[in-house]
Amino acid sequence: MKAYYKLPLDFSRILQKKDLPDCNLEESVAQHIQLLITTVLGENKDDPQYGCQLWDSDFDIRASNNEVKESVELAIKASIMRYEKRISQIRVVAMVSQEEFPSATARKVKKKIKVTVTGVLARNKTPFHYNSFFYVSPLSYD
Repeated sequence: MKAYYKLPLDFSRILQKKDLPDCNLEESVAQHIQLLITTVLGENKDDPQYGCQLWDSDFDIRASNNEVKESVELAIKASIMRYEKRISQIRVVAMVSQEEFPSATARKVKKKIKVTVTGVLARNKTPFHYNSFFYVSPLSYD
C-alpha cells in the first residue's frame, strides 16, 4: 500500500531522519485539491499552469454571485481534471454568499465561497467527498 504524506511537510523531521505523518488516499486527494484551489496560476515555477484560474478574477467586484459561482466551478473542475488523476466522475458545486466582518475601524464585506467536490476514487471505486470554504477579495480562511 502506498504511503501518502500529510501536508504541510515537516522538513525538520526529514533532516532528522524521522518518519513523516501519513494519511490515507482520500485525505491525500483532499489535500491536493486544497492545494490546487489555493495556488495561483504561475505560482509554481516548474509548471505555470498548476493551480486554479479562479484567482484571475478574485477582485472582480462587478461579477454577480451567479457569475462567480459558475467561474469557480469551472476553474476548480478544470484544475482537478488536469492534475488529480486519482478521482473520476468529478462534480464541483459552489455556493456564493456575502459575509460582513465588523472591525474597530471599518466594516468589511467579503464573498464566501463554499465548495463541494464529489467523485469516485479510481483505485477502489469508492465515493469521494470534499468540502471547504474560503473568502475572496482578498483570499482568507477562517
